This record gives sequence, C-alpha cells and structure tokens, in this order.
Amino acid sequence: DAREAAAAEASDAGDDAAVYVEEVAGRARWAADRARALATDASARPVPAKPIPRVHCSRLSLATFRREYVARKEPVVICGLGPHLTEDGERGDGLGWLTRHGANKKVAVTRDNAHVNSTLACADTEILDLGEHLARVLPLDAPNLPEDAEGFGSRDGDGTYLYDCAMPLKLPSLLNAVRVPRYFAHDFLQRTRDVHAFTASWPSLFVAAPHTKSSLHVDQWRGNFWMAMVRGTKRWTLFHDEDVPYLSPDYGRGTLDPAFPRMHVMDAAHASWRRRNANAAHDDDDDDDDDGTNDETPGTNDDETPPRWAEDARPCDSHPLLPYARRWDVDLGPGEVLFVPGGFPHVVHNLDVTCSFAGNFVDESNLDAALRDMKLLGAKYGEQMMRTHDAIDEVWFDPEDEVMVEECLEPRRLVVRYEDYLGGRAGRWGASDWDGIPDEE
Repeated sequence: DAREAAAAEASDAGDDAAVYVEEVAGRARWAADRARALATDASARPVPAKPIPRVHCSRLSLATFRREYVARKEPVVICGLGPHLTEDGERGDGLGWLTRHGANKKVAVTRDNAHVNSTLACADTEILDLGEHLARVLPLDAPNLPEDAEGFGSRDGDGTYLYDCAMPLKLPSLLNAVRVPRYFAHDFLQRTRDVHAFTASWPSLFVAAPHTKSSLHVDQWRGNFWMAMVRGTKRWTLFHDEDVPYLSPDYGRGTLDPAFPRMHVMDAAHASWRRRNANAAHDDDDDDDDDGTNDETPGTNDDETPPRWAEDARPCDSHPLLPYARRWDVDLGPGEVLFVPGGFPHVVHNLDVTCSFAGNFVDESNLDAALRDMKLLGAKYGEQMMRTHDAIDEVWFDPEDEVMVEECLEPRRLVVRYEDYLGGRAGRWGASDWDGIPDEE
C-alpha cells in the first residue's frame, strides 16, 4: 500500500521517475498476492532444498552449458578449471599472484561483518592496502573453525571483507594474472559499440575473513552471475526467482529488488521450530507408550501415518513461507566455478579465508529482463544508466550469429585472458580458435 501511494504521488507530480516507482509498487503487490495465495493454499507443501550439481569442464561443452543451464535457469558448479584460473596454475591458492600484482593497491574493506546487512554506510568501510588486508586475514585461516570458538570475533581482521572490487577499474594490475572462464565469454555486455557503465565492471575480486557473510540479495537488472573460487570455501544458498515472495521481501526502501531478512536468522528460526516439533513428537510418543495406545498393529505402516503433532503443528512464527521456496545449497571449494541464474536471490557464508573473482553477464537468457530494468533505472537515476541501456539495446544479437561450440574442450582451453574477454573477442571463437596461453603465463 505504501509503495502504491508513493507511485500515485510521483505520477501526480509529473516525476520522471514515476514509471520506476510504479514498477516497485507492482512488484511489491505481486509479492504480497503470491504470499497470500500460498498462505491460503491447503495443498501447499514445503520444498526440500536441493544440492547444486557438479559437472567436470571436460564433459561440459560451451553450447551445452548455455542450453542446459543458462537457458533453463539451472544453477551448476563447473569443476576442473582450478589449475587454470590464475597465472600461478596449481599454486593459485597461495595468492602469490595477488601479492605480486596488487599488494600496494588501495582497496575499500568492510569491517564488523557489515555485508550481512541489506545496506552499508561509509562508517562500515576502511581504506587500506590490499597487502595489509591479506596480512590481517590469512593468519585467521583455520580448518573447521566454529563461529563460537573462543576469541573469535576479537582478532585483528575478524569480520573484514573485500567485496566485489572491480579489477578493471580499481585493480587493473591484476588483470594479466587471472583467467576468465570461457563459459561466460559470450557476454553481451562486452559486445556493444559504445562504452557503458558496465564495460569495465568485471571480473571483480572478493577476499574474505572466516565466517563473514553477505546479505540475501538479488543482483541488479537480473544479471546472470558467475564466481570462480581460488582459495577457501563459500557456502552458497540460492532461491528461485519466482519464489521471492516467500522470503519475506521488503520493498520499503523503494528499489526494484527488495531487501530481505538475514538468512542465518531465518534459518535459525526454522531450525528452532523443527527442534520444538521434534521434542513434541517425542513427548507424544512417550505418552502413547505409557497408555498402551501405540502398539504396532500387523499390516500398518507407521511411515505413512503422520503423528498427531504434525497435523496440529502451527507454522513457524518467523518467516513461515521460507520452506516453500525452491532452494539450492552448495559449499563451493577451491578451483570450482558457480553459475547463478539471473534474478535468483542468493546469500554467501565464507567458511574460512576465501579468495575468488566473479562477474555478471547478459545473454539471450536474460537480455529482455535486463534491458527492461536498465530502462527503469535510467528513469530513476539519470542519463548514464539510460546510455547503458541504449548501448546494449541498439545491438541486434542475432541467435544465428552466436558461436555455439558443441565440442568438449580440454580444461586449459576453457579459460581466456582478460584481453580476449574484453570486447567479446573470445565469445566469437570456435572450437579451434583458442589463441592459447603460453605455459610460462
């Protein structure tokens, strides 16, 4: 109601951003209607979380990836690229490449696990050398360190996170040291005539202390996302874009993509609820045993008969629709590459010290949705974003012109240098057009 009132006010005032505000109101109303429909659907059942499949790159062609995963909005983990992601090969997780090329570069690092919030403030950030950040977080690495370990949270560097730092803009000296997975080299954002706001946004760098987390969020303009892990393990949780209404979305900040509650808080609430129900079931069974009413009868199947407490149990008081959202969980380890479909809400928990690089991309799977959101953002934020929309919109990406490499390639041919990723050059290569990366690189 508040979003619709704001839209009416903007329209009455002749505000250029009225179309943006109206869209926010429409998405808020859609989410509310979907949540209400589920809450009144007696046939609805919770959806169990699914693992994200892992596929070795030597068995996954570039064309199959686009058809079977990107086009169908199916997340996947691509394995086998680890030795080829940096100039240090199999020693990439030692981060020597990062120290050599970036230690003396200034970066903005958040502290106090601030990225777990939906919004950030300048007070959450400090500017320091990348080498200083590494010197603080690397000594914190410890296998299976629990969050409640003694002293955790009070050590120098705890809670610090270098998050989504654009290498081309802020750390260009690193670009020759990393390799972009070729699965994303067809990115339409790189194939425009004019330079735009996202020409030089990716790959971006992430370096995190143990048990730092992100907020649950949706990437802007429904961008497809990829992440290549170099060191450590990130615990990822994804949700289907159509199930945003079940995640307690909050459109109060007036943006196209809502804010969400903290994921670990929602999960903890439901874990506590399940424990209470399990205890109730145990007590119920004990009472029945005492009364002699729980004796097994020949020919009955206890697994098919729900206990009485299950029929009477009330939904979890906190975020009751969460279990009905389609969910994927995965621990993304060193050398693995994750694909996240555009529009999927996602959240990350760094289980130890992690280093990764990542990017968003647009292709035929999300082009129309991305252009629509960019046009709305242009109405809200002005000329620069509208120029970005126009730079992409003027290009006709003919499906007949797309190079679909059907052959499965060896892993070293499935990464490209940044200079070949820039401008979409590598996206036009066929199976035998790979320029190669010399062994010394």
